[in-house]
Formats: sequence, structure tokens, C-alpha cells
Amino acid sequence: MSEFRQDIVSQHWVLFAPNRASRPEDFKHAPATPDIKLVPEHDKTCPFCSGREEMNVEVAAKPAGRNWKVRVILNKFEALGHTGGRTRTDFYTVREGIGDHEVIITRPHNALTAFMPDDLLDLDLQMYQERMIALSNHPEVEYVHVLQNHGREGGASLLHPHSQIFATPFVPEHLHDEVTGCFDFFQTNGACVYCEMILKELSDRERVIIDNKDFLVFAPFAARVPYAMRIIPKRHEASFTDMSSSARRSLAQVLKMALQKLYFKLNNPAYNYYIHTLPVSHSMNTRYDARSYHWHLEILPRLNVWGGFELGSDVYVNTVLPEAAADILRQK
Repeated sequence: MSEFRQDIVSQHWVLFAPNRASRPEDFKHAPATPDIKLVPEHDKTCPFCSGREEMNVEVAAKPAGRNWKVRVILNKFEALGHTGGRTRTDFYTVREGIGDHEVIITRPHNALTAFMPDDLLDLDLQMYQERMIALSNHPEVEYVHVLQNHGREGGASLLHPHSQIFATPFVPEHLHDEVTGCFDFFQTNGACVYCEMILKELSDRERVIIDNKDFLVFAPFAARVPYAMRIIPKRHEASFTDMSSSARRSLAQVLKMALQKLYFKLNNPAYNYYIHTLPVSHSMNTRYDARSYHWHLEILPRLNVWGGFELGSDVYVNTVLPEAAADILRQK
């Protein structure tokens, strides 16, 4: 029996139609990347590999110099840049594409995030934090969005592991809906909706996938895509940059565990993960409140193709109930 579920934060609806497909094998796809055993540690033709540093404009590196492990570069085909900045309206509104578009590269060439050494992934996450802080200091920036694309269906044009950072002069609509939804819940109930969600998920247990001392991983009640996962800190934190170094190391372990579950349970699908965090304070929007918002990391496997109903109505159709997805993903 199909059912509609509403996201408690954004108020957006998702249609669940579990009779159409439910098991991992129902989603036919080739692995998003070759077997890591067949991928070399270094590829002399890869623009992200060591030895080709001069091909890119470096922003930061850890450690500095030729022995870097994590490196930040400007995107060669950046979607945003620091040119212009005016908004003009002549019936339609146009705004210059000001902001930043950076790429965070890890070494070596075959270090899939799911199997990356803990210390390297921790360094990667630390660089996320540092670049988010640095970009947030630009007066025109209102939101900093960190994401990773895995596989061509996920939008990754290169095999070499990397993440991207976009800094935009406005808060994206989906994020605005989420943050203001949190604020409205806080005003009505005097509590963070995500803190309450953690308590609900721990009580129900049926959507929990990983229960770590610092983080909870669960299948969202109104997940937009099959086998989606949410990683959220158990401690209330509004911004990803507020996370301590010890919690960050814990996140590295949990993120790897979650991605390994996708790799083994779903035959290494393409995916996107992204971090939702409190918008930059430049916005001065009173609804962007640190008391009511709670950062989290979303993992969305790319197992299905959106059709006319999704694109025309903005109501997503998910063929796997979150409870069924969690049951499969939490299995050893």
C-alpha cells in the first residue's frame, strides 16, 4: 500500500510506493567506480594527482608543499566567481554569479572515501571546517555548501576522490525552508526539532542504522530516495564548524561505515553526500537561530531516475520504505 509522508521540518511531501521495488537487487546498475584493487595509487594523466600541481591554482594544502595529503584548489570550470555582484530586474531578476567554487582533493588516486584511512578522512573533514570558516568571512557570502559526488551518475567527472565547496550570495531555497521550519518548531515547542528527532529515532529503533556515541545514522522518515541516510551529531550543534576535533574523528569513522554499507549492500552505487549547516550570519535573518538549527550530513544514493511526476510536482516517489532500507543497511 502506498502512502504519503511529510517531512516534519520542511513540510515537503514524499510518496512511498514500496510495491514497485524494495530489495537492493531490484536496482540494476553497474558499480559507480572500478574495483579499488584495480585502480592505481597514482595516475600520471589525472589532473588531481601529485606531480601535476601546476595545473591548478592552489588555495590551501595539508601539509604544505609537495607532500600534501589534502589539497584545495580553485575549480577550473567554476560555477561561481568574484566578478560583478549587482542584482538587476527587468521583469525577470538576474544576479551576478558571485561566490566561490573550490575543490578539495585527497591523496592517493584510489583512496575512496569509504575505505580512506581514518586520519586522512579526519584531515579532509578538518579542511571542510577551515574552508567553510574562511569563505564565510567574505561579506557577500550567505551560505557555504560542502558536497561530494561519487560516480558519473552522481555528477563526478573524475575518478580521483574529491569534494566541492560552493559559497553563494543567498541561502538556497531548500535550506531556507529547512532552517525556518526548525525555527517555527522551536517557537512552538521550545525545543530543537532535530534533537527531538534523535530521541524519537532512538526510541523507535526501526530506522536506526548506526548508533555511535557521538553520532546517529538513520533512514529519514520521509526520505526522498531509496536507502538515503542521515548522519547527525547527538550533541546539539548548529554549525558544522562548531564540531570538536574528537567528534570530527568520530564522524570520520561513522561516515566510512555508512559509505561501506552502500558499497557492499548496494554494489557501490553512485551517490551524493552534502552537509546542511546554519547559514552565515551576514544574512541577519532572525529565523537563522543557533538554538533551533542542528547540522547534519545527508547521503543520497543515485539508484532511481526522477520522472515527470517528480519534476512536475516536486513530490518525490520513493519505492523503499525507510524502515525496510534501515533493516537491510544495518545488517552485518
